[in-house]
Amino acid sequence: MSYEISFVSTVVNLPEFESLLFEYYSDVLQTAAAAGLPKLAPEDMVRSSLENLDQMLPPDGRLVLAQSENGRLLGCATLRRIRPDAAEMKRMFVRPEARRMGMARRLFEMRLEEAKRMGCTAVYADTVKGNRPMLSMYEKFGFQYIDRYPENANPIEFEPYLVYLEYRFEGRDSSS
Repeated sequence: MSYEISFVSTVVNLPEFESLLFEYYSDVLQTAAAAGLPKLAPEDMVRSSLENLDQMLPPDGRLVLAQSENGRLLGCATLRRIRPDAAEMKRMFVRPEARRMGMARRLFEMRLEEAKRMGCTAVYADTVKGNRPMLSMYEKFGFQYIDRYPENANPIEFEPYLVYLEYRFEGRDSSS
């Protein structure tokens, strides 16, 4: 399967993006529930994301989409500026039929590269405790475990169920 990954400045097919977000939240909320997080509705999370779509797009956000040769959305990932020198990675998802093709790694790398281009010296992230695939990726790229960062948008009540991470560019080759 061939695909193209690129940053976008607008969402051309909003219904398809909404469907992709629904799959993402349905998936991640299962992991969250297994970690003990109170049950949340994917529909509510999608609605909230779409209401804040401007935070995912330039000038302060970045949205990277993966599409098949016929235009079907296969994956997404976001980056949002949280301070002049820092960004936060959010909402990385690859549809099951496109997994094991290196797409998730590329979505991850592209966001780190873009954060550096944006002048960031740090990138932050959170994920649900027990989300081994994401934690492994963060660890592989050199993220360090930290306490909750002040700009984290999740409700404080979620803190016991989340892991917070930080990546610093100083003295590093971001392509590693």
